[in-house]
Amino acid sequence: MKAPEFWNERSTLAWLLYPVSLIYGRFSLQRMNRKVRYKAHIPVLCVGNLVMGGAGKTPTALALGKAAADLRLSPIFLTRGFKGKEAGPLRVDPQTHTSEDVGDEALLLAKVAPTVVARDRVAGAKLAEEIGKQLGGALIIMDDGFQNPYLFKDFNLVVVDAQQSIGNSMVFPAGPLRAPLNPQIRRANQLVIVGDGAHAPRLRQLLAKLGKSTTRACIKPAKCRMLGGTRVFAFCGIGHPDKFYQTLEELELDIIDYQDFDDHHAFTNEEAEAILERAKAQNLDIVTTSKDHVRLKLAGPAGEKLARKAQIIAVEMAFDDNGFPRRVLEQCSRNFSRR
Repeated sequence: MKAPEFWNERSTLAWLLYPVSLIYGRFSLQRMNRKVRYKAHIPVLCVGNLVMGGAGKTPTALALGKAAADLRLSPIFLTRGFKGKEAGPLRVDPQTHTSEDVGDEALLLAKVAPTVVARDRVAGAKLAEEIGKQLGGALIIMDDGFQNPYLFKDFNLVVVDAQQSIGNSMVFPAGPLRAPLNPQIRRANQLVIVGDGAHAPRLRQLLAKLGKSTTRACIKPAKCRMLGGTRVFAFCGIGHPDKFYQTLEELELDIIDYQDFDDHHAFTNEEAEAILERAKAQNLDIVTTSKDHVRLKLAGPAGEKLARKAQIIAVEMAFDDNGFPRRVLEQCSRNFSRR
């Protein structure tokens, strides 16, 4: 979701909504404190965040999944399937499922490892266990679900965007927090601060005062076949489009024209045609994100054509400490063995 501007400061509107946020926060805490219903028979590593909207959970989950595979473990992703119509539990098949079925993030995860979509996390974990029996060395990596109380997590890794930070530190709807800050922090085993936003130093100090260690990471471009100086038309429908354009600048691509859409936007055939025409009129190459690319096939004939023409600018999460993913996975396994 796109965060409203007043979430960044304690404005008059934020204070007007404060009484509502107290009620929302109380119910959020009551939900978070509900009794665990199920402990999986394989380790569960949850990648979550503190606020509404994106913070880099999916790139972090993907990085951990790749690290697990390098350690000859068998990661199984578990996600709600945001914006997908399937409630699950089901195993994602990239050949038959679309973003309309399971959401765009689930399709990206499924390219790396088996992925289960389930709004009921307990039911999803049980399906992941069945898949894991055939693989050996399996573990569940949850993309989101930090505030969900029903499935026991062996390790909670919380991702915070340095630029977005925790906004005005107020709970929804007065601010971006999903629940009061301190109770959320206490549940986290480790925090990752992504990027070098202006809020990063203050955020690290705050988390240190609360007794939590942090590690730094950044989202960087993956390998790109396009040469620096290439003139491009860029489009995206993600929570923070400025990050996409920053990635293009890092690759030294020349952004001549661009268009933003809402996060998880469902492209139409007319929109795809318009992008193709604007790019053709200016003799521009077309670039977009991985998340947007998987949604184009639903946009009719023009969407399929745009999917063929558009170059995917892939990104990956890079940790300052290269050994961090391995240590998180090892600690998750140790916590599991101590149950």
